[in-house]
Amino acid sequence: MSPGPGLEPGTAASRTVASIYGRALNPYTISVLPLAFGNAKTAHNNNSSRFGKFIQVNYQESGTVRGAYVEKYLLEKSRLVYQEHNERNYHVFYYLLAGASEDERKAFHLKKPEEYHYLSQMTKTSSHPHWDSYCESEPDCFTVEGEDLKHDFERLQLAMEMVGFLPSTRKQIFSLLSAILHLGNIRYKRKTYRDDSIDICNPEVLPVVSELLEVKEEMLFEALTTRKTVTVGEKLIVPYKLAEAGTVRDSMAKSLYSALFDWIVFRINHALLNIKDLEETTKILSIGVLDIFGFEDYENNSFEQFCINFANERLQHYFNQHIFKLEQ
Repeated sequence: MSPGPGLEPGTAASRTVASIYGRALNPYTISVLPLAFGNAKTAHNNNSSRFGKFIQVNYQESGTVRGAYVEKYLLEKSRLVYQEHNERNYHVFYYLLAGASEDERKAFHLKKPEEYHYLSQMTKTSSHPHWDSYCESEPDCFTVEGEDLKHDFERLQLAMEMVGFLPSTRKQIFSLLSAILHLGNIRYKRKTYRDDSIDICNPEVLPVVSELLEVKEEMLFEALTTRKTVTVGEKLIVPYKLAEAGTVRDSMAKSLYSALFDWIVFRINHALLNIKDLEETTKILSIGVLDIFGFEDYENNSFEQFCINFANERLQHYFNQHIFKLEQ
């Protein structure tokens, strides 16, 4: 049985939704897209959900499914720019790099995974790699045993088509994903003649990101190196300090990916919407399933993982309180 929207196969939540979903909705439209963009390999789980989601399945008293709604919570954006030892970035990047055709590789300026800073941080040591030496680190989990990335990319393309993404839309999505990866390769240096000003030390990356994002190169450079401060009657352009620039670059990448993820969830909901529900006054019932983040227990948890684990514990306590104690 195929899982419900954004649910990991084999989980209790997926089996619950699948029992009423299977006959009416195609699994590609409700599973592949959220899994590709919101799941990642962690040290303990090769397919860990890195966002929370609530799925509401609507149906009639006769049992006929009448659409659904997916709501997502708190995508783990920090994973996009840094991964701990033996972990990976989101699945979709590896699908794209492995499954893209030669024409697509040229159009999206794709490289090998180890050539991207955002994908090359899972090393044999658990310490944070320094930017200048990360390329010398030995990556250890670009691929997972039993994984067929090319096949997964084909499934992703089919899911996008079934949700209603036109070829031009899919091209824009892949361009944005490639732009995010190239954005992470931008490095900074201090200008020799000014202590408070910075420059990009590999400017050849800028035209690539500019082309993929379809923005002017000058505007992109300004956004990555300076900030605008508006005071009474004037606008000040202040250069970022070297220590700030990397954070700004990563923040831009996280904002782009988060906006893309939100939009994809919106399109999934649009595909699952039953227009008749808006026109008819028939009584509609619903079942709600909450599928929370992947619980991970490390020797040293990141702040994001600590928040995830805390939320999971509180939700489990709430569930036990209402299902067992109050019902008794």
